Amino acid sequence: MLYRSPSGGTFFSQMNLSLDSLLKLAGDHARRTLVEVKQRSMVPTWLLISQNGNVMIVGTPWENDQAKQRVRKLMRAHMKKLGVVAYSFVTEAWQATVEPEEIDRATMTLFDEMRRPGNRGDREEVVMACAATATEVKWRTWRIVRQATTERIVDLKEKPLGSENPPQGWLCEMLK
Repeated sequence: MLYRSPSGGTFFSQMNLSLDSLLKLAGDHARRTLVEVKQRSMVPTWLLISQNGNVMIVGTPWENDQAKQRVRKLMRAHMKKLGVVAYSFVTEAWQATVEPEEIDRATMTLFDEMRRPGNRGDREEVVMACAATATEVKWRTWRIVRQATTERIVDLKEKPLGSENPPQGWLCEMLK
């Protein structure tokens, strides 16, 4: 059985998942992988839900920005082919606050590539997750806590996201 969203669009399956529950699953996956199983890193992971209720989990490792763009194109085509109506994505990331004057608003890119979060001294190591349908997106972020002496990940602490500046980007726009 498929459920209808309040706006009338069909989404989710008989599991009756919401975007919040998809984000919880993403966070649980990150915690299990990084904290409980003690993996040194986590493969970027998608959970896809198709219109007919099928669920698929896809890992998409990448080594650089060119590989990310290839994944973007392949995953968008794969989602369209499968009839995906909702998904979540979870990955490790660097996070930093970017000032408005650092961004080219026309292209939504940084003027100076060296100001990307991975290159900044004020960066923070996080796990980020987004969950989306064609009309709605939600994000959740957890700060990675490492043991001081071994650098082993010992916890993930949820960080509140400010509603005035939610994260943006291609990861949350795969169904648009």
